[in-house]
Amino acid sequence: MTSAARTTTAAVERAVLARALEEAGPEAPTLCAGWDAQDLAAHLVMRDGHLDLLARRRIPTPGAHFRGEPPAEGVLDFSDLLERFAAGAPRWSPARIGSLDEAMNTLEFFVHAEDVLRAGAETPSCRRDLDPAVEARLWSFAAKTLFLAAARSQHLRVAWVSPGFGAVTHGRRRDPLQIVEGAPGELVLRAFGRGQVADVTVREV
Repeated sequence: MTSAARTTTAAVERAVLARALEEAGPEAPTLCAGWDAQDLAAHLVMRDGHLDLLARRRIPTPGAHFRGEPPAEGVLDFSDLLERFAAGAPRWSPARIGSLDEAMNTLEFFVHAEDVLRAGAETPSCRRDLDPAVEARLWSFAAKTLFLAAARSQHLRVAWVSPGFGAVTHGRRRDPLQIVEGAPGELVLRAFGRGQVADVTVREV
């Protein structure tokens, strides 16, 4: 497979995600309810905005087989989906601009990579040893938007604490306070609703 020749954190996570999907295989489970690895790959290609494929209806619909829908003719197979995804967004996409790629895709690709790597795992041995620079980027993006949205959706005031990276508190003062501590990537997973696999410490105050 080819990959986009860029060095943004999003590009790094795209490559990790593409490799994880390839090694897992199309029928591998993911943490996305009702989706296997092929469903996730189809979602990613759609998300990249490959309008040329959408016009020809050649991208399989994620979750179709779980709904009992018969396979459509002429759709991309798993290897084709991975090749499209690994090659990056189409040339007309805003994600071709490095700063926009970072903003749009860093957290998304990280979480989906973990959706594949941690699915069905019974031990933390599958967890990656993230580069501190990657952790710093995850923290930077999550602290600005993701942690706020997560606190509001849970109707909590949440203090997100990551030793060595920082601490932020979001939510209404009248709401119950919860302190969530962990590495940036683990906090991101919890904020994205993957609390069952996130290695964090949670305290109610």
